[in-house]
Amino acid sequence: MDQGDAARRVRLVREGLALVAASAEEQREWVLRVGVGVDEIALMFDDVWRLGEGLVPGLRAIDAVFEEMSADGTVDHWSVVALAEDEGWERVRVLAREILDR
Repeated sequence: MDQGDAARRVRLVREGLALVAASAEEQREWVLRVGVGVDEIALMFDDVWRLGEGLVPGLRAIDAVFEEMSADGTVDHWSVVALAEDEGWERVRVLAREILDR
């Protein structure tokens, strides 16, 4: 991978992380504007994680939280209300902000 490709991948990861790091209200507005389910944020992050793995430290921690949220078998995590009230969403926002701040 050349430097240009790595820089492009890091830029795409940064853009995806910005959505994960956004406030619950900004995420809600994005979901409504784009017309997708809340789970699309986690699915988009999955693409980000694959692009940034090995280039951007800390992505695995966010992926682990999303895995926990998916594994418990409840759909409660994937509602617009959950964006503001669910502990998992707050955890991924904090982790994403920490990565972006580095």
